[in-house]
Amino acid sequence: MCARSNLQGNRSSSTHMDQPFLSAVIIAYNESHNIERCLRSLQSVADEILVVDSGSKDDTVAKSEALGARVLHHEFEGHIQQKNWAAQQANGTWLISLDADESLSEELIASLQQWRKEAPNHCGYRVNRLTSYCGHWVRHGGWYPDQKIRLWQNGTAKWSGENPHDRLELKGNQISGHLKGDLLHHSYHSEEDHIRQIEYFSDISAANYTGPFWLTSAWVRPIKRAFQWSKNAILRGGWRDGWAGWTIAKYSALATARKYQKARCYQRSKRLLDASERGQIQRVLVCRTDAIGDAILTLPMATWMKSSRPKLQVDFLVRAYAAPVVEAAVDVDEVVIWAPNTPTDLSLYDVAIMAFPDAEVAQFIRAQGVPILVGTSRRWPFRRYVTHKNRTSRKTSGYHEAWHGLELAKTMHPSPGWETPGLRLPGSSDEMKHMGRLKAKAWAVAKEGIEGASQWVVEGHKHIIVHPGSAGSANNWTINQYIELMDRLCASGHRVLLTGTAQEFDLLGFHDRQFPADVINTMGKMKLDQLLALIGVADGLVASSTGPLHMAAASNIMCLGLYGPAAPEWPERWHPLGPKARWLTSKGLTERGALAIELDEVLAEIEEGLKA
Repeated sequence: MCARSNLQGNRSSSTHMDQPFLSAVIIAYNESHNIERCLRSLQSVADEILVVDSGSKDDTVAKSEALGARVLHHEFEGHIQQKNWAAQQANGTWLISLDADESLSEELIASLQQWRKEAPNHCGYRVNRLTSYCGHWVRHGGWYPDQKIRLWQNGTAKWSGENPHDRLELKGNQISGHLKGDLLHHSYHSEEDHIRQIEYFSDISAANYTGPFWLTSAWVRPIKRAFQWSKNAILRGGWRDGWAGWTIAKYSALATARKYQKARCYQRSKRLLDASERGQIQRVLVCRTDAIGDAILTLPMATWMKSSRPKLQVDFLVRAYAAPVVEAAVDVDEVVIWAPNTPTDLSLYDVAIMAFPDAEVAQFIRAQGVPILVGTSRRWPFRRYVTHKNRTSRKTSGYHEAWHGLELAKTMHPSPGWETPGLRLPGSSDEMKHMGRLKAKAWAVAKEGIEGASQWVVEGHKHIIVHPGSAGSANNWTINQYIELMDRLCASGHRVLLTGTAQEFDLLGFHDRQFPADVINTMGKMKLDQLLALIGVADGLVASSTGPLHMAAASNIMCLGLYGPAAPEWPERWHPLGPKARWLTSKGLTERGALAIELDEVLAEIEEGLKA
């Protein structure tokens, strides 16, 4: 029999002095929607309520303190470690542990109040846990009674198990008692909640997996998935819970598949890193050796990866012509220029992510001894160099190019050094509009050495950059339409900055044309970093799907992109990405293949963008 406590708590004077001093211990992170229910259910039974928070960004802490809880802050190291640390901070001779999404039923509260009046017969007590699934209390399928030891005498038990599946174990093989009533688990409010939790816990499970590697193979996973479904739906009677039971069985099978799929990824990465004597991923090289616009739409990868692990070094490998733009990226640490004739040493990188499937680059990287190489499996012979293969097709997926970059990087998650639980992809391009920002040098500095550049930007005027060239990368307007646009913009009181290369100036036939006084011809007069600086002081930019359009979007400048209606150049994949980015989609093409977008429609969109 366990010792009776004589420690007096800080409850009201009506509490008998020889009753056990009971501390309720809860770990929390962003649990604002749950914490009040949890704490209120404990107020009538606990002498002390301790909440250990691991950096919540919502009002979890404020709500906890308002309800009288003692709040401590501790960096999250894992569910088991966090709960053991929290238990050590409690003052009670007896402890009760709840998760933030749990609460005590009325019957369990009554059992605890009765238990406090009697001498404890055990060092620990089990309770039944009853889970709510989308508003349905689940009593079959292995989910109930789901007994857990949650009440124990301080010092007689310890949290153990395998993260994230913690369990409390009594020391010395003590026998636990049982309290009547249910611990209510308010876990799943929707199927989306269930999927999010599956992704979260499967990431943790993968990083802590200690089983054999063969058990994670693609041949074994379907068998384990089918068995898990059969066990929950049939053998454990999940069918008796109706829709909820069948749905739980489906997602339980998915959870098993995801756990072993991610465990294989983690173990494969670990083996490759160990073989090259590297403990974890620290330096990532993103390889994008095609066009400037493509490189810009890959920049969100650096933002996204660093948001989950700030200390990660993310560098970019690009060709020389794209380097000035990528060097202006806020979240890119270093830029490496790819020169096939004089390649640089890339052996210091732990990972290379092939955002563009360049077989020559991939072969060189593997020869340099980079252990992990992530890329598409849909290109041959490129795929033979890839260690972590991505099978997604980009051409007709309907997802944005930037999203595909993030999804490509996620192919190697979780891996040692990059194992953020619950790491999710953005649900839409709108969630990515602040990623991949560019910060150009000041125009006052950049314009030095450009003849006449000091007169290009005049204070008090709106400056619209018109970039008519596209280098054949996408369908475009006709030159006459761009000329008419410039005339109409000038008639509206705006100044127009005409940009492009000297070669485009000749190809587009501008050398025979006279421009209005407020059209400033800058074609062929700037380097790429200077163009980026000019974009930074302009009020807007109009172009088809080309590099300068994406430069403006990433620089937080209002821009308007002109797009065709069909894949693969459609805006669903290639629209500009930024807080002030706009685009128009042609309903069709003219007989000559030009975009059938009306001039008035473009002008109206520009004016609306300038007002926003």
